[in-house]
Amino acid sequence: MKVPKINLLIVESNRFLVRILQETLAPEFNVIVVSNGNEAMNLLEKGLSVDFIVTDLKVPKVDGLELIQLVRKSSRYHSLPILALSGSEDSNFRIRCLENGADDCMAKPFNPLELKAKIRAMLRRASNAFSRPAVGVAPFYAQAVPVRA
Repeated sequence: MKVPKINLLIVESNRFLVRILQETLAPEFNVIVVSNGNEAMNLLEKGLSVDFIVTDLKVPKVDGLELIQLVRKSSRYHSLPILALSGSEDSNFRIRCLENGADDCMAKPFNPLELKAKIRAMLRRASNAFSRPAVGVAPFYAQAVPVRA
C-alpha cells in the first residue's frame, strides 16, 4: 500500500526559488505553490488539505507574517507547522516572526536540502506530539517510587 504524500503549501513570489523548491521537494511531498498570502488564505478557507506551510515573509498582498498570524487564529489550521523564509539578516525580525507563530525561520539564501531536512524534522515532531502519553501518565524520566510490602 502506497503512503500518501504530505501536502506542502509554499507561499513564495520568486519564480526562480519556487522552481528550486519544487525540484527539491516534489519527489517527497505534494507541493502546492501560491505567490502571496492572500492566495494561501483563499485556498485554506476553501478547505485545501495542507499538512505544512513554508512562507516567505516578504510576499505581496498579505505578507508572510500576517499569514502566520491568520493561520494561528484559525480553528482548523492553528496547529499546522509553519516554516518562514526571511531575506532579512536582522535577527530581531526573525525573533518577531517566531514570537508571532512560526515554528522555525530560515534566512535566505539557504540550502534547499537543509530546508527539506527541517521540514522532515518538524513533521516528525508534530507526529510525535500525537503519540504522547495520556494526561496523568508519568513521563519516562519520572523517578520510580519504591513499593513497600
